Amino acid sequence: MSVAREWATFSGALFLLMGVSLAAAARRSAEDALSWERQWRVAVGSSEPAGDEEPRRRLLVLAYRAGGAVFAAAGLVLLVLAATGRAPFAGRGAGRDALFGGVFFTACGLVLAVNAWLRRKRAPRFLDGELLGPETPLPLGERVAAVCTRGMIVLFLSFGARLLRVGLR
Repeated sequence: MSVAREWATFSGALFLLMGVSLAAAARRSAEDALSWERQWRVAVGSSEPAGDEEPRRRLLVLAYRAGGAVFAAAGLVLLVLAATGRAPFAGRGAGRDALFGGVFFTACGLVLAVNAWLRRKRAPRFLDGELLGPETPLPLGERVAAVCTRGMIVLFLSFGARLLRVGLR
């Protein structure tokens, strides 16, 4: 496989995983945003708006899911282009470009892996306004997002290692 096709495959898979993760964790992300806003209002002494949180929650969930769909669609387009041999990236195949990319993507994968390892303990959180304890099982969307995150870590590490191998030849 040419390096251009590998770049398109990497980019497509990454965008697809990011999109699925964003859409799957939409409820949690919306609740996190609303929770942050509630805390900010309390901190500045602002009064709580009456009853407007549910429509805003629905709008935020819809926005996160739409954003996820856009990312996933872009990923699918890149994967189709890579599969059909019409990769949109220039073929820089060796030397410093590959070495720099390998170092960068491997470092990104390591940072993501360390972050995931440090966050393995779950803290109490809110979902749809209800406090969930650390022993509460994750909803399906959050489990899907966690799998996508692990997939992105593997993708960064494997593509980074591939570029390192090409760059060090």
